[in-house]
Amino acid sequence: MAAFRFPGAALSAFTLAKLTSQAGQNLFFAALLVAAGTSDHAAAGLSSFFVAMLVASLAFGVPGGALADRIGPSRSFALGGIGRAAVILAWALEPGSGLLVPAAVFAYSAVSQAYSPAEMALVRTLGRGRHGALHALLLALQFGGQGLAVAVLAPLLWWLGGTGALAAGGAAFALTAAAAACSLAVATSRMQLECPARGSAFRDTVRFFRRHAIAREALVALALTSMVVQGSIVALPLYLRNDLAAGSLGAGAVIGAAGLGVAAGLLLAAFRLRPRAAGGTIRAAVLAMAVGTFALASLDYGLRAALELTEFGPLVDLDLRLGTAYAVAVPVAFLLGLSVSLALLAGRTALTAAAPAAHQSRVFAVQATLTDAFVVLPLVLFGVGVEVAGARPVLALMGGVAGFAFLVLEGRILVSWFHPPAEPAAVPVPVERD
Repeated sequence: MAAFRFPGAALSAFTLAKLTSQAGQNLFFAALLVAAGTSDHAAAGLSSFFVAMLVASLAFGVPGGALADRIGPSRSFALGGIGRAAVILAWALEPGSGLLVPAAVFAYSAVSQAYSPAEMALVRTLGRGRHGALHALLLALQFGGQGLAVAVLAPLLWWLGGTGALAAGGAAFALTAAAAACSLAVATSRMQLECPARGSAFRDTVRFFRRHAIAREALVALALTSMVVQGSIVALPLYLRNDLAAGSLGAGAVIGAAGLGVAAGLLLAAFRLRPRAAGGTIRAAVLAMAVGTFALASLDYGLRAALELTEFGPLVDLDLRLGTAYAVAVPVAFLLGLSVSLALLAGRTALTAAAPAAHQSRVFAVQATLTDAFVVLPLVLFGVGVEVAGARPVLALMGGVAGFAFLVLEGRILVSWFHPPAEPAAVPVPVERD
């Protein structure tokens, strides 16, 4: 059992850094979005917010991962935390206009490229074989930090002092996170938990993805998960308003069911997910995403038609009281929340277990860069599609992409079905002679 214990002091510093950095980031982003949205060029400011973040991620993601592997994940984690705190503190001390928001976002995203891959690499350093449990803990801390900042602190700080108070709160949390990250670097150095890579090259990381099928499966799953999550955020408001005609109670039921599904996925990953089972979990989660998005798009139509054709009294009465759309949307929202969290955690666990220790940061940096590049075009198409055709066609399109991804992941099995293995050659039988 001792092999599965987490390093106490290092893990405590790691979790504190994760929670406080997430809260500080969300408060900082809230201040920037308010500054951009209330400027004279609000539309351009808001769009440039996301463009600046994406450009910095694509430009500095892989170099940031290489730096983290070169100096060690804990040192890169501390360096990135200090850089993030410096950017937020500079904005809090001298807030800029809406036109300066893209520059602040670009700077923050650029220094984060040394922070985020190192955070993922530290799971290998601190996890002691329990990679799924530690990834689940990090995701729970991410949601906890977001909820604390958005639901509790942001309204309070806005009431106390507007955008200045939001930025000051973000700076306070970021400084706390930087201090915790520095404490983690000291603890890992003292315990000799990591050895920085000295002689490895980027081509070794490329070779890793070419040689390991589970790494490619994780790439597919993580990119698909990002697409489904962000596409659902785009389509969900219109789906709730037009297709479900949901009020606040109905929307809360659907969103609450999705939240329960995410929580169930976190618990399953924490207690049941092991590296050997990551591949099967990825396939099951991708299939569930395909089924869930298709169900949201069309299943209630089929149920309603079946009820009208059968005219079975109790079911018709139930449909009149609840609506088949809700009968589909609530359980499917739970399924999507469960599948998204399991796909995300299984993909990360697979990469953590399969990647060499010297390439952990670069592997996750390459994964994040490819995911960001993959998601850009679908998100633009989804946004246009929701405005032109509505939410259901977009959900059906996401289901089609998820279904195709499942077929790709199951390619070897399908090939074996259509092309059975050749029969073994007959063994020559000796001929008897008179």
